[in-house]
Amino acid sequence: MNSRTEGLSAQDFAHLKSAIDEAAIVAITDNRGIITYVNQKFCAISKYSREELIGKTHRVIKSDYHPPEFFEHMWATISKGEVWEGELKNRAKDGSHYWVHTTIVPFMDETGRPVQYVAVRYEMTDRKLAEETLRVYAKKLEVSNKELQDFASVAAHDLQEPLRKIQSFSDRLRLKTGDSLSPDAADYLNRIQSSAERMQVLINDLLSYSRVTTKAQPFTPVDLNDIVKQVVADLEVRIEQTSGRVEFNNLPTIEADATQMRQLFQNLIGNALKFHQPGTPPVVRIECRTSTGSMFGPNASRCEIRVTDNGIGFDEKYLDRIFTIFQRLHGRHEYEGTGIGLAVCRKIVDRHGGVITAKSLPGHGSTFILTLPITRGTHDEQKYGSHFDR
Repeated sequence: MNSRTEGLSAQDFAHLKSAIDEAAIVAITDNRGIITYVNQKFCAISKYSREELIGKTHRVIKSDYHPPEFFEHMWATISKGEVWEGELKNRAKDGSHYWVHTTIVPFMDETGRPVQYVAVRYEMTDRKLAEETLRVYAKKLEVSNKELQDFASVAAHDLQEPLRKIQSFSDRLRLKTGDSLSPDAADYLNRIQSSAERMQVLINDLLSYSRVTTKAQPFTPVDLNDIVKQVVADLEVRIEQTSGRVEFNNLPTIEADATQMRQLFQNLIGNALKFHQPGTPPVVRIECRTSTGSMFGPNASRCEIRVTDNGIGFDEKYLDRIFTIFQRLHGRHEYEGTGIGLAVCRKIVDRHGGVITAKSLPGHGSTFILTLPITRGTHDEQKYGSHFDR
């Protein structure tokens, strides 16, 4: 009895073979690749009878999908007595194609030469079709996003010139007319200038949104403590006006785009200061914890940053809406803004391979939760594609 089956009784071996035949597609060839055995599952998926397969090579199910180099690598591997594993696209008798995950085990003689090969396969056609559908969808999404970025950037720039003229001529009109305008005319002019100012803010925010992709910088080590210090300095006037404070310490250094990290925290802290409760000084706390594994890979380090405030909060049923561009939960007359800030935050976090979400209750503040990788790992995907063929 072969050492691979040593310890098994004849009945155990028969049971093992029966179980494998039920679960897997099995074929055995001699050392030249001539098929000497196939099980019923092989016949069912290939649509060939045993008589049509025995004595043939696997060329009979060759799909011409894989290049010759794959075959050469496969044969070089099993000829040395090493197990080969990969994914194969085969062609059935009726011309249809199917995918199988294949393991080929070589059996050697006393001199180290191959005697026969046993191939065990599992069908994966549905999975491969789903992967292909996902790739097509991802490509379409990439093209769509690129078109959206181009549109946002071009539209914003094209809007700048006519807007500047509106602002310039309305300013000249006010200077020339002075106090001679009627109350109604003065009110119309005020509305024109106010609308132009809002449009300028909207264009600037739209440009910020598009620049997350178009003006992206390489990732470098970024100390988030330094980033938050810079943001707090930038927001010093607003913090003083609201008697607010921003508390943070022990934030990590991560590999990131420093400019975008600054923009991310500027938006989050700025929002926390803006949406404070009347009569209550805003308090913003930024805390972090680090861990390993899970969403970024088993050995990847990640940080979870929580930006918590004591502001007006929001109903969590609007959670998806707040990260969508141009979406606002409050009227323009209550709080200034264009509804782009949190959409920019999500776009920045997405670009860094992370996730952003929030927890909140109306009247009880909000916590924005950022999960980001600390280092940029490489995730190499091994793609197999060879034939048990020559």
